[in-house]
Amino acid sequence: MIKVDMHLHSTASNRPAGFLSKKLGICESYSQPIKLYEKLMESGMTLFTLTDHDSIDGCLEIAHLPNVFISEEITAYFPEDRCKIHVLAYDINEEIHREIQKLKENVYDLVDYLNQQNVAFALAHPFYDMVGKLSKEHVEKFLLLFDTWEIYNGTRSRLSAVLTAKVALKFKWDDILKLADKHGFLKRKRKRISFIGGSDDHSGLDAGKTFTFVKAGETVEDLKLAIAECRTLPSGIHGSPKRLTHTVMNIAFQGANQKYNLGEFKHIFCNLFNIENGNEKKFSISKFIKNGKSEQFIKKIMGNTYEDAKDNVHARIYSFVNSLIPYALGRITKEESITFSTLTSSLGLSVLSLLPMATYAATYWQRALEKNKSKELYFALTGQQHIEGKMACFTDTFFEINGVARTYQKIIDVAKEEKLNLKVIVTDARGESDEYLKVFRPIASFPLPEYEEIPINIPNFLEILDYVEKENFDVIYAATPGVLGIVAFLVAKILNLPFVTTFHTDIPEYVYKYTEDHIAKDITWKLLSAFYNSSTKVLSPSQCYKNVLVENGVKEELVEVFQRGVDLQKFNPKYRKPDFFKKFDPSYKGEKVVLYVGRVSKEKEIDVFIEVARRMKDKKDVKFIIVGDGPYRKEAERKAENVIFTGYLEKEALSTAYASADIFLFPSTTETFGNVILEAYASGLPVLVSDKGASKENVIHKVTGFVVENNSVEKYINFIKTLLDDEMFYKKMRANALYYIKDKEYKKLLLEVIKTMSLGKIKRKEEEIEFLEGVIYETV
Repeated sequence: MIKVDMHLHSTASNRPAGFLSKKLGICESYSQPIKLYEKLMESGMTLFTLTDHDSIDGCLEIAHLPNVFISEEITAYFPEDRCKIHVLAYDINEEIHREIQKLKENVYDLVDYLNQQNVAFALAHPFYDMVGKLSKEHVEKFLLLFDTWEIYNGTRSRLSAVLTAKVALKFKWDDILKLADKHGFLKRKRKRISFIGGSDDHSGLDAGKTFTFVKAGETVEDLKLAIAECRTLPSGIHGSPKRLTHTVMNIAFQGANQKYNLGEFKHIFCNLFNIENGNEKKFSISKFIKNGKSEQFIKKIMGNTYEDAKDNVHARIYSFVNSLIPYALGRITKEESITFSTLTSSLGLSVLSLLPMATYAATYWQRALEKNKSKELYFALTGQQHIEGKMACFTDTFFEINGVARTYQKIIDVAKEEKLNLKVIVTDARGESDEYLKVFRPIASFPLPEYEEIPINIPNFLEILDYVEKENFDVIYAATPGVLGIVAFLVAKILNLPFVTTFHTDIPEYVYKYTEDHIAKDITWKLLSAFYNSSTKVLSPSQCYKNVLVENGVKEELVEVFQRGVDLQKFNPKYRKPDFFKKFDPSYKGEKVVLYVGRVSKEKEIDVFIEVARRMKDKKDVKFIIVGDGPYRKEAERKAENVIFTGYLEKEALSTAYASADIFLFPSTTETFGNVILEAYASGLPVLVSDKGASKENVIHKVTGFVVENNSVEKYINFIKTLLDDEMFYKKMRANALYYIKDKEYKKLLLEVIKTMSLGKIKRKEEEIEFLEGVIYETV
């Protein structure tokens, strides 16, 4: 058996990795060769090598040790356009190294020389575009140049590994010969490409965690023979932005520690980075610090996560950084009286946490570019779009009682029935995650002004960013432009994913109704239009509100109107019970019912409903009923006459309330759609609505109901009397309502909406892509 990390860096990779590290004088690696050797041999590797950039100095330091062979990572170029690539050369000597350095400017000459010398060599991270020049033509040339490809790389994504392997396997020898005719050369020595793996570790944190496995053999010669015979198996872990960020942090710390006096920060960083994984030797600088102060500080910040994370270096670093802002907020919210010292230290800690947060964001962004480049190359070479068919659906409201929450509960129901690759993501202290729902716990929560039953939940940004990246979603959708919607937007931008959202609620109008301030309304529109104009697509539930969006600065080409439906089995005249409302008011004796269903709040124009009821109190054959709850209920009850309040109803009770009524009165002027109108139709009720807002789009005037100008109380009363006094007209309008709704079955329309939300990318779960292991084993 052979286990060897075939891509590993040490202090011999001593050049800065980029502009900033060059300015700061920070090298690519500070890992000592002897320490790496000891660590990997202790962890179970059977052979050892280093692949430093254009250097074998690290290998030479330990060349005398058992099972060590000399290797390097060559920075090579295509001479025609200076596209930079990396080539791994194994089991070489100093003379070969010197010749390699002379030839690396021309990859064709380099490959000729390596073949002449019978050197085992491999193409490193084939789809990694280092200088923005990598194209389909370059990958075609890879297929003509390299018999061995590094498929598992500990800094690259699983997705890139899958697509790279698929491309390598797709091109059979006949295809290779055609490419040779196209490009005019062929330097391959065998018909099949062998696959290897290596950690590409620069910090020591992940050395040996990605490696190459050979079932039979012990020596370097056995390894090279296995490569030639395609018997190598890339193994271990794939790369992740999280671990790569920790590598960057580790190298930055070690470089800064050598050049600057970091004070107390030195002890904290030493503790974070120098604890090894698993059963390996553990080391903590805090043992040498009086009272272990730095470790106590780390423990204090991490809180409940400390015990689970303390022995896993990546979990430890991530948990520490991830806990900084929650810890700071916790200090402020838990204090009965906030002192200036507590406030400033908490704010200082929050500001300090922005640096590692920015490092995470930058790394996730860079890795997203790598994934997208892999998809682009895969499509160019195979003609197949790589789509996993997964959509993340973010909503700020899910467990609450409102129309938006109900919509996304229905979406989950449909997704379960159809086995759609959809995940609804919420931040809430309630509920548990399952196959279709992901619940993140908030780091802080406070009630929304005027809507105290709806909490504003502040999510942990890093947790969500990491989750979305791991899941490889194809589309990010946000139901609301609240806190979680903005987080979804930022995540989509960092990960370079399409972002779709919906204008569910007329927030600017709500702002105006509660503040009576035109400036506040205008500012809200400016913010929303900027948000929507930065989206891939904006869904509007009505043509009315598409017009409103465009009038307020949203680009018309971004806005698409979608249709809604209703569950015709749930909302149906069959649920009618003549005495249903008696349990809410014993005085009810079967009078005709004018019904309102919805949130009891000012912006729903409940006062109009109450005023209609008050003016009709002398008409003894009619009762007015409000189904729902909300912040305005107490005041509404105080004002109301001739009105029964049932509170919130759901399931069959709600179906029965609709079916047991006779007329539906919905005076809201801020509806972006008005789904309750469809529920009323399905229950056989004529509908009365305002001519403002989108509700009117669902009413055919004098056919399925009435559209009332300016929310005129007098006109509402006249139309209600017409329906109550003219039984034939009422029955005709009732029949019209049922006819109008018969083709609006919600499941069919909701599936269309989900498809639109996902930009047509969503798939069923059984259509998910095959696992990489299924691809790799074809070669073994």
